[in-house]
Amino acid sequence: MEIKRVLKELLKERDLSVAQLARVTGVPRQTIDNWMAGQEPRSLKQVKKIADYFAVPLDFLCFGESARDQSIQDFEDEINAGVFEVVLRRVKRRKS
Repeated sequence: MEIKRVLKELLKERDLSVAQLARVTGVPRQTIDNWMAGQEPRSLKQVKKIADYFAVPLDFLCFGESARDQSIQDFEDEINAGVFEVVLRRVKRRKS
C-alpha cells in the first residue's frame, strides 16, 4: 500500500498536521501516526473517512497515483471498445 506516501503528500499540500487531521476526521491520531510509520491500515472505515476528507478515491489513497491512472485508462479502454464495436457493426451492415 502507498497510504504512507500519499497521506504525507496530502498533508503537505493542505498544510495540515496529523493532529489536525485526526481532529477533523475522528480517526485517532495514533492510528494515523501508525500509517505514517508504514503500518498497514486495519479499518477500511477509518481509511474511507480520510479519503472523504481529502476528496480523493479510496484506491488513490491506498495505492497512489498509478491506481487512479489505471482506472481512468480502463474506463477509456471500455469506451473505445464500445465505439469500435458500433463502427464495425455499421460497416458490416452497409456492405450487406
